[in-house]
Amino acid sequence: MRELVTVIVLVTCLSSWTSASQAPATTPSTTQPAVRACSILTRDMVAPFTANKQMLDLIRPEEEPMGQFGSACEYGVVRLQIRSVAAGSPRTAPGKEWQPVSGAGEAAYFRANGTQYAELMFWSGTHALTLQVGVPTGSTPDAIRPNTISLANAVLAKLR
Repeated sequence: MRELVTVIVLVTCLSSWTSASQAPATTPSTTQPAVRACSILTRDMVAPFTANKQMLDLIRPEEEPMGQFGSACEYGVVRLQIRSVAAGSPRTAPGKEWQPVSGAGEAAYFRANGTQYAELMFWSGTHALTLQVGVPTGSTPDAIRPNTISLANAVLAKLR
């Protein structure tokens, strides 16, 4: 009986080792844990976009998982999304309304989402990021573009 149990244990170990060695190679995106977006987006980063800064003391950031390799953080009028992606993944705009901009990551695209939101999509290393920023009353998405790019650089500095 002891020999039978030993054989079963050995067969089980061998079969799990064999199936693991035949598994497809993982990409860099699947070996990285998701970055917690709310650990990156701070009150000081959101404050310049907020008309009533005291509201930030009342509104806590809300984190939301985005699959296994990403997360989003909504904090006041700013939403940050971070996903781990494979190295060399495409860095292209999803549509014609996205205009290339410089100064944020390895590639970046900006768009006005109506008149109320500015959006910036950008990449750095194995991370794809987006920022959605509420446009203050009396302003335009294009007017807050420089501040949105500055926010992206502050995010990238904390991500490294």
